[in-house]
Formats: sequence, structure tokens, C-alpha cells
Amino acid sequence: MRVSIRLLVAAVMMAGACGGSTPATSSPIAGPNRIDVQLPGAGVTLGGVLARPTASGPRPAIIVLHGFQPAGTNGASLVEPLATEFASLGYVGLALSMRGWPPSGGVDDCGLHQPDDIAAALAWLAVQPGVDPDRLAVFGYSQGGQVALLAGTRSPLVRAIVAYYPVTDVERWKATTTFPNIPDYIVSVCEPGGAELRSPVSQAAHVTAPVLLVHGDADTRVPTEQSFLMRDALRQAGRAAQLVIVPGAVHGFSVDQDATSRSALLSFLAATIGAAH
Repeated sequence: MRVSIRLLVAAVMMAGACGGSTPATSSPIAGPNRIDVQLPGAGVTLGGVLARPTASGPRPAIIVLHGFQPAGTNGASLVEPLATEFASLGYVGLALSMRGWPPSGGVDDCGLHQPDDIAAALAWLAVQPGVDPDRLAVFGYSQGGQVALLAGTRSPLVRAIVAYYPVTDVERWKATTTFPNIPDYIVSVCEPGGAELRSPVSQAAHVTAPVLLVHGDADTRVPTEQSFLMRDALRQAGRAAQLVIVPGAVHGFSVDQDATSRSALLSFLAATIGAAH
């Protein structure tokens, strides 16, 4: 029986919450339309799962990125259910581990070179059989949302960006988060090489694709203002941006809370990369 996208999005959101306890990883989804893949990033090898729809012909495709996780967590496995559900809707889904999380190589760099990895992944995805290179999107949670936004400044291939509760201003995040371990992470990982380079708000004028932001109004891990700041920066730069606020949601949504953003998500994808069916 097909699982609804509402259930899968909510489950992945809870697993993808930045800095949470180790989530239970999903079992690989068997079948001829699922394949483990390795592909080139920006000087590292990336690993993930490619989920193909049964429909024939060039299809729109979506890269799905996880949020921050404890070291050793397979990031792709967390977002594989959502990539697979996208495939059931007619999209090609690529669940991808960012550098620093297996099966990808490299070390987490808080969005410095990870966006270049995604630009390389988009180039790889664009030439895969059954993929329409003119209809590619990137979807990310938390740090994955930050990286998705920055990837929109690095690749002309991306035609839509979806970011759920993303980090958008690293220095502001350090000053406003209520989670005591995050400032140390920012000092040790995010600031070397430049916090501004890792902050999508400072790069908003270079984002070439429409953006959908989704954030809970009770999020204090990555405060809700991070998405307001990004929306305003994009609009001031003349870029297309939508923001959906989920009442009562923290850093990760329940199934019921996800219903607030579900229609906006599917409508946004249909309007930007096309309804897959």
C-alpha cells in the first residue's frame, strides 16, 4: 500500500531535526526502481539512493537532503522514504548524504563546500536516463535547507528550492538559538573560512530559483526568524519566495502539523518543475 506523502514528510522532518538524538534509520526499500548510487561531489564522493518512478519519459527530479545528525549517521537513509514517495508521485528522487555523513566522504563544513557538492550532484542527475534536466529541484531540512539555498547560488540547473526550518544567518543563529551546544559548533565548524559565506541571507541576490520556506513558529533550535530573514532578503533582491509558518511546530513537525505545509509544497513543485503525473 502506498504511504501518503503527508506521513513521510512528517517522519523525515522529525528524523532530520538539527542536532537531535540518533534517529532510527529506515530499511532500504527494495525494488527495481531503487538503486544505491555514488557520484562525484566537489572533491569528495557522495553516496545516496536514486528512486525512479514507473512512468516513462523525461521526468522532473528532486534531490533530498537531511539535516545535521550525529557522526556516523547515514543521512541518505533518513530521507530515502521521502525520495521514494516523490518517485511514487512521478518524480525522480535522489536521497543524498551530505559530505561528512556516510556513505558520502569528507567532513561536515557547515555549508562551505557542501553547496558545491550539490551543484555537482545536480550536474550528475541532469544526465541520468529518464531525467528532464530543465526540471530539477533541491529539498532540504535544517542544515540541508541551508545547503539547498546556497546550492541555488552555485548551479543554474536548480529550478526550485524547498527549505524546511533552515539556517540562513549563521551569526544571528549563534546569538539566538536556545540550544547550548550550537554556539560551540558554530565557533569550531561554521566560522572558520567565514560565517557570511555560509549564510544564505548574504547570498540572496545570487539565488536563481524560486524558494519555498517552511518553519515552525515554536522553533528555538533554529529560530523562526531565520526563515523570515531569508524571505525578506530574497524579496528585496527581486527573487521569488514563499514562507509557510506552521503553528506550534518546533524543529521537526508532527503529522498533523505537516498538513499545514503539504498543499503548499505540492503546489510549489507543480508550479516550478511541473506536476509529475
